[in-house]
Amino acid sequence: MIKNSFLLLCCVIFVQACAQTRKLEDGRKVLTKKYKNSKRFDRSIYNDIHTDYFYQKIDYYMADKNYSKIRDIGKDVDRRIQFYDNGRMRFLSFKMDEPDPEKTGMRGVIYLKNGKLKIDTQEADQGGRVFKGTYSAKVEGDKLYILHDNFLIPPSEYVCYVYQKSEKIPENWKQYKADW
Repeated sequence: MIKNSFLLLCCVIFVQACAQTRKLEDGRKVLTKKYKNSKRFDRSIYNDIHTDYFYQKIDYYMADKNYSKIRDIGKDVDRRIQFYDNGRMRFLSFKMDEPDPEKTGMRGVIYLKNGKLKIDTQEADQGGRVFKGTYSAKVEGDKLYILHDNFLIPPSEYVCYVYQKSEKIPENWKQYKADW
């Protein structure tokens, strides 16, 4: 009896842990649940981040917890970020640009937690499983530093992505809503 109850409990936990997803037109999986931290969005975040511009990735390296470069780690996919007025954001790979977020892009939200800038976005593993990842962020001038900190035990090195304000977002892109 105990063995069956334990097995049933494990199955329930496993099913709950699996993220529900759907596919966009480009074949990319996206999470279907709303990002719970979207309610923590604070408009003051956009005092330093400009929603009328893309932010293009310019660097990618291993860093300490203070975003300082420890070492380079090679080449990564070219990406840029589009921010929406409601705190939603979308990561776009170059050559997969599409103004409609229902067709392409990885979704996310930007928010404040305990006075610190955070980003929740989707990640995927080698098996194609999609799940939420949390990042710390900081803004310095026109640069946005994003540090992967989704760990229970802090490592000695973190992956850091650096984005810089780049070209203006075309007006026809602003007609689409972000509701994730």
